[in-house]
Amino acid sequence: MASGTQSPSGAPITASATTSPSLQHDATNRPAAESTEGGGAIRLASRKRAWLPLALLLLAGVIVYLPALRSPYLLDDYLHASMIDGTFPARRGPFDLYNFVDDADRATLIERGMIPWWSHPRLTIRFFRPLSSALLWADHRLLGNGPLPLHVHSLAWWAAVVLAARAFFRRAFSARVAWLATVIFALAPCHVLPLAWLANREALISLGFGTLALTAYLRWRAELRPRDGAAAAALFAIALLGGEYAVCLGGYVVAFELLRRGDGLGRRGLGLLPFAAPAAAYLFVRARLGYGAAGSGFYTDPFHETRAFLGVAPRRLGTLLADLWLTLDNQTLSADTPAWALALLVLGVGALLVVPLRRTLTRLDDAPRATASWLLLGSFLALTPVLAVVPSPRLLGASLLGVAPVVALLLDHAWFSGVTPPPGRRGAAELTGIAALLLGFAHLVHGPVTSWLVGRHFAGTAVLFASNAAALRAKIADPASAEVVVIRGLGGSFFLPFALDKHGAPPARWRILAQTGHALALRRGPRTLDILVPAGQGVFPIGSGNLFRNERLQVNVGDTYAVPGLRATILEMGAQGPRAVRYELERDLEEPPYTWISEGLDGYRETPPPQVGFGEPLDP
Repeated sequence: MASGTQSPSGAPITASATTSPSLQHDATNRPAAESTEGGGAIRLASRKRAWLPLALLLLAGVIVYLPALRSPYLLDDYLHASMIDGTFPARRGPFDLYNFVDDADRATLIERGMIPWWSHPRLTIRFFRPLSSALLWADHRLLGNGPLPLHVHSLAWWAAVVLAARAFFRRAFSARVAWLATVIFALAPCHVLPLAWLANREALISLGFGTLALTAYLRWRAELRPRDGAAAAALFAIALLGGEYAVCLGGYVVAFELLRRGDGLGRRGLGLLPFAAPAAAYLFVRARLGYGAAGSGFYTDPFHETRAFLGVAPRRLGTLLADLWLTLDNQTLSADTPAWALALLVLGVGALLVVPLRRTLTRLDDAPRATASWLLLGSFLALTPVLAVVPSPRLLGASLLGVAPVVALLLDHAWFSGVTPPPGRRGAAELTGIAALLLGFAHLVHGPVTSWLVGRHFAGTAVLFASNAAALRAKIADPASAEVVVIRGLGGSFFLPFALDKHGAPPARWRILAQTGHALALRRGPRTLDILVPAGQGVFPIGSGNLFRNERLQVNVGDTYAVPGLRATILEMGAQGPRAVRYELERDLEEPPYTWISEGLDGYRETPPPQVGFGEPLDP
């Protein structure tokens, strides 16, 4: 065979060079030491040649993700630093940093204002990620609170995931396909947020151990050695301890067993055990300890909120599929994208790809075709668990593990096969070429560029937030004893209280009256303030944009919400939620220690309440 062809198992086969008699004679008469030396040098040079492209790929990853690696703290990173320093309003241990709100401390968090007055009365946001939590705790204790060393640690996990993915791809595909798949996987936008956002490192940890687990699982199914099955189960268990994201990898195990030929139901059921056993144990412990999310619009639990989950799943699935295959960023497809436009995009791309993908798979040998088939199905099934959360490219690492080699196969077939189609079948070949151009541009050009741009966006946002927090800190004489009232806030207001102190200690009280765009504040009395918003807005968001309250808990005119020091009454409703809310505070609004601020696109500014009988417009 010529170099680069495949065996039935899919492994690359290279033809050995035939040496001439003179070369054979020279090798035979060469001194043994010299021959051994030469062989060792050749092997060393071969290893260097094998590792050089991989080293260059990792270096390219450092360049692509450099903006993300330079990001200061982002979002939950401030909460984690506060938890580790012991200044968070509720006590957290090394294994429980992802416990943000639970039954035991919800009242305390509401009293301090860490969650707003409109929060769901049974709001729970806590995730069972003991391994990722312990690593974050160790980072802060050993490396300090500076973000750069912590980002370097995250980068090491990214490199480990890339190496694990490359080993996984090489099991079944040719060297060129494996390389293409590795490049696609390594530089994809799905890795940006886990690198920029320290709290999201758990996705890399789960994916790294999960990929190793899949490799061990395939060895076990091929050779049925008990040690491989035990290794797969142990690695799946470790991946799950990193975070529930590892449940996605079960999609590949299910797909493998569904498409495996010649096995009965009993053998297929046995094949599921290395994943099913640790997954069942993890989910049981998670449920018994009360982990999970409830009452949030951002998270939708499929077990406790089944109807709501089924309602949002189709749109979330369409968004994730488009992001996955076209390497889109967080903002291209949003909640405001019309459903018909999203459906048209997904169906159009699917129609374009179905014939080229089928044509590519039919030209493969049996083993690589079978592998590509279950990887493709597995990539789809791997999306099911992440439909519980608002769509984002950060959720796509597990699915990309199956999509990357399938895209690589199509590119390899279209660009490198050298096969000329019969005259009557040129239409399919041209369609395959178009699909290859689309996917090649998306994953080899658009994907890495998007990764760099999105990383720069997150880093810029984080730098601006830190700068604005420092400016506000200088205006508050004693943040620890202040009672800060945010008349109108945006998303950053929920993390700002943990950024005002170098140890993450929040103010004595933190009150966010509204999370909205343009608003009008009307002073009704010494202790009373109304906030009104235009017809197309709400005083707080509804649906998936509201982390603290889902839209299934109805709000009505006249409803009253009382938290310590504050009473809020709904005065008027609109299509997007409450349009007018009256706030009654326990003291006159000008009395200390109240500090009044508002959040806009240009940062945080002092915003004293208007005089009685007057109003104050609040613009973003």
